[in-house]
Amino acid sequence: MPYNKRSGFFPALRQGVAIAKKPFFILLLGIVMMAATAAILRSYTSERAYGLDQNQCLLCHGNPDLAKTNSNSEKVSLYVKEEFLNTSAHRYIDCTACHTATPHQVDTPLTKLSLAQKCGTCHEYQYNLHKESIHGQQLLQGNADVATCVDCHSPTANPHNVIRVLEYSAPAYRKNIAETCGKCHRNETLMGRYGILEKVYETYMRSFHGKAMRLGTYEISRLDKATCTNCHGTHDIKSLEDPQSPVAGMENLARTCEQCHPDAGAKFASGFLGHKEATPQYFPGVFFTEIFFLALTSAVVALGVIVTGLAVIRWGINRWKV
Repeated sequence: MPYNKRSGFFPALRQGVAIAKKPFFILLLGIVMMAATAAILRSYTSERAYGLDQNQCLLCHGNPDLAKTNSNSEKVSLYVKEEFLNTSAHRYIDCTACHTATPHQVDTPLTKLSLAQKCGTCHEYQYNLHKESIHGQQLLQGNADVATCVDCHSPTANPHNVIRVLEYSAPAYRKNIAETCGKCHRNETLMGRYGILEKVYETYMRSFHGKAMRLGTYEISRLDKATCTNCHGTHDIKSLEDPQSPVAGMENLARTCEQCHPDAGAKFASGFLGHKEATPQYFPGVFFTEIFFLALTSAVVALGVIVTGLAVIRWGINRWKV
């Protein structure tokens, strides 16, 4: 492009820069860039993940009506929802890894115990811990009420729908653990059968830990508040009567508290209400203090309403006189 003494080098380029500074052009350029970015992101996310099905088991088991009758003349569904497999933590493991290469020739009882044993063939360490837990001991005795692998790791208690722990929708994700434990521990009928009368889930959610966890984000680094597994363990949950339980006795409880509260000691732990409600007999100081502040707050609010009401009435009278 020729040199011009008045306009300098590249006069057309200077003119283009002037146009580019106009608001309409900037808006149009922004829209084009956003559309291009969206197209690129869509190209990366449009591919859908599918569960591995090397033997095409879903050709039959993808039928919702597929079922069999067991030895007790009960109808057992053999339907496997493809959507579950596609989002499962095991989606890249073929069906035969759990069901053997000849699944139709193996008589597999569909029980909680058999499912836990199958999970234990890969997750051996976790399964051995579970066997020694209060849940695992009851499971070995044939108690189907207790929690096992799929109850805590699948939102539908389905072995084909196990979700990775670090996914925010997983039942075992830190923010969701109390809700997962609550599926059993806030069932009054179920808990009543074992003499557990405390409202475990409700009392936790009303506590500082529960409120802080509920208000926290889903970012794992910020979910550092105590939840069920911090105090009771994960796969190795013990009975409260077991001397090895992290919350059995003041000495064990103090050590558990010290995991988050250094040097807390037994005096600090002795102020913990646990999952019981404060009553005139149990923690009377907490009970009467709560009543006092409830009455005080109610009185202050009521007085505020009365004063505001009188002020509105006086304003209305003055307006009417005018």
